[in-house]
Amino acid sequence: MRQRILGGIAVLIVVLLTASAATAIGPITSVAISPSAQSLAAGASQTFTVQGQDANGATADLTANSTFTTTDPRGFMTANVYTAGTAGAWVVSANYNNLSAEAKVTVTPGEIKELVVNPNSLPEYMQNGESRTFMAEAFDGFNNPIKDFSVQWSLEGKIGTITALNNDRAKFTATDVGKGRVLAKSGNETALVDVAVTKSPEPPALVNVNTNTTPQTNANGNTNASPVVDETNLTADANANENTNAGVTAEPTICTGWTKTSWVWIFILYVVLLALSLAMIRTSRPPWWWVAPFILTVGALWIYFQYRCYPVYPAWPYLVLLVAIIGASWFTWRRGGPLPPS
Repeated sequence: MRQRILGGIAVLIVVLLTASAATAIGPITSVAISPSAQSLAAGASQTFTVQGQDANGATADLTANSTFTTTDPRGFMTANVYTAGTAGAWVVSANYNNLSAEAKVTVTPGEIKELVVNPNSLPEYMQNGESRTFMAEAFDGFNNPIKDFSVQWSLEGKIGTITALNNDRAKFTATDVGKGRVLAKSGNETALVDVAVTKSPEPPALVNVNTNTTPQTNANGNTNASPVVDETNLTADANANENTNAGVTAEPTICTGWTKTSWVWIFILYVVLLALSLAMIRTSRPPWWWVAPFILTVGALWIYFQYRCYPVYPAWPYLVLLVAIIGASWFTWRRGGPLPPS
């Protein structure tokens, strides 16, 4: 037992002497960062280490005692771990006391996280027969634009045809009036554009005007007003702006009806008038109580179909009918109760 104790003490002394010799390093004169160059995709991470060296060439790991920074605008450091952000060439710096070392990092775009298609109005209005080129743009999670990507183009709704031109462009041709969508898909990301196809303008009318200008002279030298000799055809273009044109202006295809805000206020006014009419009718209980609500509902629907602007609020008339049904049902249910006090 005594020999085992002495043996353990001897081993401990040897370990302490070895550790003392291993850490016997003088003042640090230089530091080095590893790896010194690295290429990463945006969102990827890299761990860096720092080695210090004294005047005699002895080295020590100084990673835990160093501070790290980066010039990457969207990248960041977590201790000695760098996470890439903005695509480009950047620097990761390690600082120990007054000494520093730098590593060069090259960041490339990461995976597609966002897909955008242009043009993209709300919706994109087109005339029947018109063609338009749509272009897709891809971005990673750090908003870096991605150049090398391919798109699968498709179409929702029977409004036309779409043909891919290259990796990120497609040509849409409108063939039928209606609403649909142009869809672009790349990887797991999808972008879409709402498209509304309107009627094409009518062609301009043509008007022919015949003018008699040449007189005839007989053998006696008398000049007679003769029938037509020369004919001049004058075509009046309906699209010209001169007052002498005889053409017919094409019917505009851009709807100039009432705005969405107008329809909201009309609906509110309809609900208020319907409620007032039912409240007034309930006090007297006439046999033809349904006439006033019926006229209000028909009037509201007539205004919509007379002044609507496609495709503004296509469900508006259904909402009016729903309110009318609910109001009539409520009135019928309450009509069976006692009369309110006069």
